Amino acid sequence: MTQYAIVNEGVAEVRRKPDHAAEQVSQFILGSVLQVLSTRGKDAWYRVEGDDGYTGWVRSWSLTPHSRRSLQAYRIGPGVEVEALVGRVREAASGRSLAMREAPLGARLRRLGRKGNWVRVGLPDGERGFMHRRDLLIDSQTFRARTRPRHVHGLLKTGLRMLGVPYQWGGVTPKGLDCSGLVQTTFAAHGVRLPRDSGDQFKWVKRESYISRELHELQRGHLAFFGESDRKITHVGIGVGDGQILHAQGRVRVQSLRPQDSDFNRPLFRLFRGCGPVLL
Repeated sequence: MTQYAIVNEGVAEVRRKPDHAAEQVSQFILGSVLQVLSTRGKDAWYRVEGDDGYTGWVRSWSLTPHSRRSLQAYRIGPGVEVEALVGRVREAASGRSLAMREAPLGARLRRLGRKGNWVRVGLPDGERGFMHRRDLLIDSQTFRARTRPRHVHGLLKTGLRMLGVPYQWGGVTPKGLDCSGLVQTTFAAHGVRLPRDSGDQFKWVKRESYISRELHELQRGHLAFFGESDRKITHVGIGVGDGQILHAQGRVRVQSLRPQDSDFNRPLFRLFRGCGPVLL
């Protein structure tokens, strides 16, 4: 019985309804483990739930189905996480070999061995390929997996790597991001799992830490929220200091919330609802 599925493509589009013309509401990246809630059209569409609680419809060709037992077997052994904004899994240990998959920042794969500067990885469907060590979050000497630092400096360094990435509604990868996708992807890279949408992120910060209504209290690494009311939060950004935020609006950019600055974003300033820390 199919109880779970693992994303087997670089990015799996999540639709509001089981229809190609339906709105894309989010994405799941390569290696994401999803719970299967139901199927539609002879398994052509899976209704799934991610570890962030987000649900939607994904085409079956983007997924590898698993039972609870087979999922446990898949998880046995060491794993590795992608560090490049967009890496590639190749057929052989050579930059000239054919690419099998794209692997965006944060994608998780099985680590099977090494060959020179290349790491042999296992894909969810059982195929095997190679990724260069520079694209992976591993120690350059031992090739063992490592983790990113869980502090504000490291967090902002990750977020600022995505400057210039185009805005994409429902996007969560460095090929296209929406505002809450930028926040979720940046924090996930440092081990913090946030909800998918800006309204739910606002509720999370309010519940887990606090929300300040004073703009002058916005600090580096804080989340800044915008909307007509607390119940209608429509935008979110990450504080980078000096009244500025990193956010996705048209593209990922840094803009100011201070009227005296040349890059002042007046519309967002008027919609400011509060700010608060995530890393405590």
